[in-house]
Amino acid sequence: KQWYQRRVRGIIFISIAFGVIIMANKEECQPFLDFCQSLNVIINKLTRVVLWYSPIGIMFLVMSEYSVSDISEYAEQIGLYILTVLVGLAIHFFIVLPVILLVLAKRNPLLYYKSLLPAMATAFGTASSTVTIPLTMKCSKKAGVSDDVVDFVIPVGATINMDGTALYEAVACLFIAQLNDRQLTNPEIVITALTATVAAIGAAGIPSAGLVTLVMVLNAVDLGTEHIALILTIDWLLDRFRTMTNIVGDAVGCAVIERIAGSSIPTANDEPEFQELKNKDEDRNHVDHAVHVGA
Repeated sequence: KQWYQRRVRGIIFISIAFGVIIMANKEECQPFLDFCQSLNVIINKLTRVVLWYSPIGIMFLVMSEYSVSDISEYAEQIGLYILTVLVGLAIHFFIVLPVILLVLAKRNPLLYYKSLLPAMATAFGTASSTVTIPLTMKCSKKAGVSDDVVDFVIPVGATINMDGTALYEAVACLFIAQLNDRQLTNPEIVITALTATVAAIGAAGIPSAGLVTLVMVLNAVDLGTEHIALILTIDWLLDRFRTMTNIVGDAVGCAVIERIAGSSIPTANDEPEFQELKNKDEDRNHVDHAVHVGA
């Protein structure tokens, strides 16, 4: 356990390095990539099964760790924790993202957010950025973002652009530190922020996936996971707000990338293979037309 707690940051960054090298040598590493993708599917399926029974497990977990007096004692702290997370997400959602949209993408935040309302509602209802991908893509295209940018950015963003999750995990780490009567030093706060950001990249786009990576953030600063049961009781609610923030961040990223890259973004029409197939199809149509006219 001590070995893991001290080296968790190295494990995270080595995993990212592995991913970069695999993608750079995709053909040679295809067997290993297939194994990782299959393992990811298995873990996601198992997680979904566990989530169905999580309310029962959470109830018994809390009952085994805390008495009624303990829960009443922590109620005020949990309330302040919820308020802190919601205020942080609200600042990011209503101030940071609109400013980015206005300054970098040169778009009206109110009109852009209005176009994203169906995706926001779906994200809040499902608490899954992966499930919301089709609707996020549709709403982004409706907002005026080009199809090529949306088709590339949204699927990637749903996997790595977890800004709401990163914020949530950092606040949760500080909350648990306070429950343990521990004052984090400035370097530990920086480590918490960096680890939460990196860990959020690896979080799956399914409900409550951030709790898995939260354990990594806690271990990065040698905090125990005993109080994570308290977070489990209210995670179902906070997960909806951070998922909504995540998908809006993806959509804002689309607008920014389109504005910065502009016409330099390659499209399917620019691919030589596509042009060759297109020319062959046109030649075939001409031949069919000539045969039809001759007949």
